[in-house]
Amino acid sequence: MGCEQKNVPIVVVLLTVIASNWIGDIFCDTQTPVPVHYPNRVVFTNESKPFTLRVTRFICLETPYEETELLHCQTVLRRNKPALFNISVRVPMVVDSFIFEVKTYYRLNDYQRFPIDIRLEICSFFRHPSEDIFSRHIMSIMFETIPQYMYYCPHGNTTYNIVYWLEEKFFPKSMPVGDFRQDVWFRSARNKTMAAYQVYFSVRGQGIWKSLIEW
Repeated sequence: MGCEQKNVPIVVVLLTVIASNWIGDIFCDTQTPVPVHYPNRVVFTNESKPFTLRVTRFICLETPYEETELLHCQTVLRRNKPALFNISVRVPMVVDSFIFEVKTYYRLNDYQRFPIDIRLEICSFFRHPSEDIFSRHIMSIMFETIPQYMYYCPHGNTTYNIVYWLEEKFFPKSMPVGDFRQDVWFRSARNKTMAAYQVYFSVRGQGIWKSLIEW
């Protein structure tokens, strides 16, 4: 009996070491992101555009979220520099599928839908990015603004601290002048909002209404 009591701690220690190594291997596997490979992205330059862009504010939407936790949401206005969107979201679960959706509105008397909507399943999009002009442009902006999160799924199980911005170089060669609103959602596979925001911006200069957008 005395011998068994002495051996119990040894067994416990061995099991603890084995379990720790096993858990550590799993943790390391899940925490080793593989960067997205996408060589065909747009190279943004600071060439002058026939318009100027001014972002007035970013606003987080649909809070509080059911599956994630919004920790911080702030617009940072800067003199002679693009406004920054500072957002922090804790995503406690592992994510193997989630939706990215963008809708753009142009203001006449009220905000009217702009004829470009985007809806992507991000995990699939990262694995097999489309080469159409809009998808390529979106992917390129992501690489420019959030390169630290450009890795293949799984995502989640972490806190995303993001500083995002918009500036003229991210836009086509021409834009209609006026006021715009852009609504953005990140939704889980269960169609639950993980994060959402609106950005309000204005385009000033010589607009080209007959072509709307020139790439």
